[in-house]
Amino acid sequence: MKSRKQKQPKRHLGKQRKVKARPGVSAPANQRTKTRRRRLPADPSDPREKALELMKLGVSETEAAQTYRIGRKRLARYRTQNTTSKWKGRKWRIVDRRPANMLIASRGKITAITVPFRSKGKVGRYWNAVNQFLEDNNPSHLKLFSNSGIRDADRKLHPWETDPNTLRKLDSIGELKFVDIYSNVAQ
Repeated sequence: MKSRKQKQPKRHLGKQRKVKARPGVSAPANQRTKTRRRRLPADPSDPREKALELMKLGVSETEAAQTYRIGRKRLARYRTQNTTSKWKGRKWRIVDRRPANMLIASRGKITAITVPFRSKGKVGRYWNAVNQFLEDNNPSHLKLFSNSGIRDADRKLHPWETDPNTLRKLDSIGELKFVDIYSNVAQ
C-alpha cells in the first residue's frame, strides 16, 4: 500500500498591510527605496575629525579624545562609521575612503570640487603634470589630460585645463601656488 502525502492546510496570515513610515523612523525593508547614500567629505573644523587626524599620527584614541574634549566612545563610534581602521602593533592604521574637497584648474579658473576617494590620485597626477609643465615649459606633460576631465561626487564632468597659455596666465597672477593648493587639500 502506497502512502499518500497529506496536504497541509495553508496558514492564513491575514492581509498584510503597508505601514507608512513616521518622520524619523525608517520604513520597513520591503518599502525602502533603493537610493545610493551619498557620502560627504570630512569637515576639518569638527573636533572628532581633528582627533581622528591625531590618531592617524600615532596618538592613542583616549589621548586624542581628551585633547579635543570629546568622549572616547563618541570618537570610537565616529571612527568606525567613517573610516576603515585596525589596531596594529601599538597604533591605529586608519584608511579614510570618504570623498575629498580638492582644487582643479578647469575652464580658465581654479575650481574647488568634491571628488570620490578613487579619483584623488588622478587629481594629484594632474597637478604634478601642471607643475612639470611650468618648470620646463614642455606641453607634452599635459597630453595625458587633454580632451578629458574628472567627475565630481555629483557625477558632473569638469574638464582639465591643458591650454599652456591659460596655465601660464593662472601662474602669473598667483592662482597656481602649489603650497596653497596642497594646503587646501590637507584641510
